[in-house]
Amino acid sequence: MYQKILVPLDGSERAEKALTHTIELARKLGSKVTLIHVVPSLPPYVNSAVDRLGHAQQSILDELVSHGQELLDQYATSVTDKGIEVDTCSVTGQPADEILEKAKREGYDLIVMGSRGLGEIKGYIMGSVSNRVSRHAPCPVLIIR
Repeated sequence: MYQKILVPLDGSERAEKALTHTIELARKLGSKVTLIHVVPSLPPYVNSAVDRLGHAQQSILDELVSHGQELLDQYATSVTDKGIEVDTCSVTGQPADEILEKAKREGYDLIVMGSRGLGEIKGYIMGSVSNRVSRHAPCPVLIIR
C-alpha cells in the first residue's frame, strides 16, 4: 500500500515523533523511506559588489545546510538500524513547496510529518508547512501531533 514514504524533518520534537511513526509503518509494510530536510531560503541580498554582508549571508546558509545534513545523517542511521531502506535529500527553498515538488516528481505514496515544527505562534502567523502540504499533496499525508 505505502511503498514509498516521504518524511520531512526539521529537527523539531514533532518531526522526530513523525519519524518514529514512519519507522513502525515501514517495518510493517516493507516500505522505502526518504528523509528530506529543507533549508529555508534566506531573503535575497542584492548587491553586485562582494562585501561582508554577502559573505555573512553565504556563511549562514552554509551553516544551515551543514546542520541539516548532520540531522539527516543521524536520522538515517536510526532508520537503517531498524533494517529499513532509506534515502536522504537536502534542498534549499520554501519548505512546503520543496516537499510538494518532491512528492509529485517522485511519486510518493505517503508523506508523514510533524505538525507545526516552527512552533505554535510562528506557525499560526505564517501558516504551517504541514497545513499547506496536507492541502496540496498528491498523496495521503499523515500529520503527527
